[in-house]
Amino acid sequence: MRGDRATVSRERCNDGPLHPTRRNVAEEEIGMRFSLFLLSFSLLAVFAGLSFAITTGSCADGTPYGKCSTKFPGQYCTGNINAPTLGTLLTTCPCSQFPGYVQQGDGDAASCIAAKCSILVDNSTGCGCPAGKRVAADGIFCEFIPCNDTGVSVPEGTCSPKKGKKCVNGALVDKASECGCSAGKTKVGETCAIVCSDGTEDGKCSATKPKKCTNGYLLDDAPTCGCPEGLSPVGKQCSAPVLGGLGGVDTLGGSPSENESGTAGASNALSCCCLPIALIGLAGGFAFFRKRK
Repeated sequence: MRGDRATVSRERCNDGPLHPTRRNVAEEEIGMRFSLFLLSFSLLAVFAGLSFAITTGSCADGTPYGKCSTKFPGQYCTGNINAPTLGTLLTTCPCSQFPGYVQQGDGDAASCIAAKCSILVDNSTGCGCPAGKRVAADGIFCEFIPCNDTGVSVPEGTCSPKKGKKCVNGALVDKASECGCSAGKTKVGETCAIVCSDGTEDGKCSATKPKKCTNGYLLDDAPTCGCPEGLSPVGKQCSAPVLGGLGGVDTLGGSPSENESGTAGASNALSCCCLPIALIGLAGGFAFFRKRK
């Protein structure tokens, strides 16, 4: 009995330390397997990355995958990552990125073509521009040269800062209805004009003769605007004629022809009425002188 108990006791003593050792070994095996899994996963990820970097090639013209071609307008490098190809994608790679190219067509049928010298497609860089126009910033179209309003540049389609005029097709035109008028001027149709107090436009004759509107003032200008009926021009003013018997000579002088005719009439009148009196006077004086002798 004692021997059996001793044997069992030894077995228990021997079995006791065996169980912890087996658990440690199992845990170590699990840890090693997990480490190997992580290592394998990491190596796989690195390999995949290198494979992607190597196999994500460029298109035939050297354009990287997912980029616009720098050699072919409107072309985009796409398709299979390992073997990409160029395809038309104007929404991402517009034709305007290449000077001298324009889009032709719409949707899937759209493409980039070189602009030609025709009435349909412009190429101002290659074909130049007509008189009054210059090459636009895009190098494709022509634009009007800005107008010049006495030293002030006026872009096409805009009003001059000096008001009253607008640049239309490279030329300044009167457009008071859109551009307004500067101070001191009044809109007359599409023009801006100086108007006198009676409504007469600058440089024109007033209905009240001999007035003329000059720089906003009504001034006499009988030679240009004439005189009212019954009056005659005298310098810039008008005057009524007097001494009608002397050939209608104006007291302030008339025209050269009138003055000449008036002088001739006066001479005739003097020769007719004064010559006999002078002769009588001379005869009387001669008789008186002889009598004294």
